[in-house]
Amino acid sequence: MQDEHKPRKSCLKSAVYTTPAAMRALLLPLLILPVLTLASCSMPGLLASTAPHKIKLKNGREVLCSGQPQYQEKTGYYRYRTTDHRDAVIRADEVAGILGKDA
Repeated sequence: MQDEHKPRKSCLKSAVYTTPAAMRALLLPLLILPVLTLASCSMPGLLASTAPHKIKLKNGREVLCSGQPQYQEKTGYYRYRTTDHRDAVIRADEVAGILGKDA
């Protein structure tokens, strides 16, 4: 009965020798997965539309901006990036319309 509880030496040796090879095979996809996840999360920011949009104001002026202006509900302003790559805001009640990149 005591022999049943003893681990066999041959089983331990084969497990020790095969574990590093198996671990290396599993480690590569496990290392690549977080990199791909981080890259895919950052891609929307990198691939965001930078095509020019026009903000038409009620007084007749047109303001060019790169990318889609974002409405800030809390403040009542549109936030946009100018063609000079600067952040800017404009009051929503001054905006007559926003023309997209196809217009």
